[in-house]
Amino acid sequence: MAVMGDPSDEGFDDCFPLRTPPSSASKPKAVKPSTVLAAESQAMESLAQVLQKSATPQACTHLALALLARVPAAMLRLAMQELDRRLRRDFIDVLPMDISLRIFEFLPAVDVARNVALVSRQWYAVATQPHLWQRQFHAQGWRLDGERWKMYCSFSCIADTDRALLHRSATQIASAFTTASPGTLAPAIASRRSMYALHREFASLYALEADGSPLMGSLAAALTLPVPWRAPSPESSSSSPRTCIIRDPASLGRFSGPNRHVRFCMSSSSYPPQPQPLARNLQHLHSLPARRQSKPVDWRGVYAEHHQLLANWREGRCRVDRWESAHPESIYCVQFGRDNRVYTGSRDHTVRLWHLSETGSQITQLATLAGHTGSVLTLQADDTTLVTGSSDATACVWDLATCTVRRRLQHADAVLSLRFSDKWLVTASKDRMLHVWRRDCDYAHAFALPGHAVAINAISLHGDMLVSASGDRTIKLWDLATRTCVHTLDEHTRGVATLDFDGIHIVSGSSDRSIRIWNALTGVCERTIANAHADLVRTVAFSRAMDVVVSGSYDETIKVWSLSTGALIHKFRNVHTSRVFKLMFDRTRIVSCSHDRSVSIIDFAADLPRARLLL
Repeated sequence: MAVMGDPSDEGFDDCFPLRTPPSSASKPKAVKPSTVLAAESQAMESLAQVLQKSATPQACTHLALALLARVPAAMLRLAMQELDRRLRRDFIDVLPMDISLRIFEFLPAVDVARNVALVSRQWYAVATQPHLWQRQFHAQGWRLDGERWKMYCSFSCIADTDRALLHRSATQIASAFTTASPGTLAPAIASRRSMYALHREFASLYALEADGSPLMGSLAAALTLPVPWRAPSPESSSSSPRTCIIRDPASLGRFSGPNRHVRFCMSSSSYPPQPQPLARNLQHLHSLPARRQSKPVDWRGVYAEHHQLLANWREGRCRVDRWESAHPESIYCVQFGRDNRVYTGSRDHTVRLWHLSETGSQITQLATLAGHTGSVLTLQADDTTLVTGSSDATACVWDLATCTVRRRLQHADAVLSLRFSDKWLVTASKDRMLHVWRRDCDYAHAFALPGHAVAINAISLHGDMLVSASGDRTIKLWDLATRTCVHTLDEHTRGVATLDFDGIHIVSGSSDRSIRIWNALTGVCERTIANAHADLVRTVAFSRAMDVVVSGSYDETIKVWSLSTGALIHKFRNVHTSRVFKLMFDRTRIVSCSHDRSVSIIDFAADLPRARLLL
């Protein structure tokens, strides 16, 4: 029978008896801290001795688990937190930053960006270090154009008022120069020369602007090239404006804002005297470059955009821009470079100079050069000189500073191909002759190289080594220093129409519809892509750094191949509606021309502005 007041009737176990408050008479004695520490120390020593006497790790584990089973839950949680802290020690947290960066360099860059950076805050700090991505960038063999990066970063440092001032001054000068008469040409040239000094600092800034004013990129770039005055034709003598931009209306949908449908037009009215405020504006603009600030390179962002660019090439993600009627007749040759100038030669006997905006969405005509009496079949240009070859059996050397012909070189028949280096200019003709000219001696004739049986369709020059392709089904490798033929390659079954050469490899295209890859050192054909196109392979270009070959054909298609395997990567249809005559490419785009009178650009970096800053 339970006694009233007994704790058992309240549900308590005997193991936890209720304690009554002690009376003042029976107050317990306080335990000294030293006594408690001594007892804990003795217990720990006893436990350590027991663990040491255990024969196997399994026995130690069993004993440890038995002890943990007798620990209260609250104390067990604290013990588990301490064990977790000791067992999950982050080595990145304790290593110096240099060593951590070195470790991360051995990891794939994609894993570092997507997975490693999510481990912890410390790992994220290491994974986003600029030095890590700079080393990863250079480890891939990529190079960044430092000057263009400075321009890209500096644009945001220019005040809006200064941008508007540059816009206004450039517009005045461009309009004045293109509409000047002989009597008023001098002040226009003086203003243009003043603006020319600003081009390297500002023209590319406007060209690199992604969306705000793509018009200004073309306008500023137009200031780099004098356009000689010509008497206005009867058609242009009216007061209607002359449109200087040729643009595919279908590509306008990508842009938004007030400039989406703008076409830059120059008035045909006579040029007024140069106003005084323009001179003051130019003086102020010249002081801007000294006040600009540069920003550090965003190596992680640059790496990411270039990685995406390579993926675009592999997967065929691109934007195609096409400019109809760039010439009134067929366009036989095209060249473009890092300065975004495009040169086109046509059956209409002229060469036209264009500026391509950095976004690739706009092309502006800078000048028209008329110096031939036949179709312009081939051309090459550098910063100061343009050389063109024509069916009128001449090659013209143009001075780009004045847009005038400096020298006219003669052949017995149409000049089908030409190439020049710092030392040599080589012209190939339908007369079956290769003529070599000395650039350092004002293009004096050096010697001729006979050897082909029929017309020489294409040549390529690298140092003193020259490669020529002919309708006689052969490719010849020449040494200009010794004036001898080193190799004759004759595995094509029909005439060879095109080739490209980088000093080590030769890539050729033929009427037999095949593409062949040769070793120039041994003369051996390393790979043959049979039936590469359904018709004659008219143009090829390749890059060992990118491991690609790009070809264009009379079958109206452009194809991208793997240089190392010969596998087809992509086939582009509907870029042109007729025969493809010539193409060139760099890391970001392919530029081509055709019998359909158009210039087309396949752009793999349409949404990657920093990818264009690579060398």
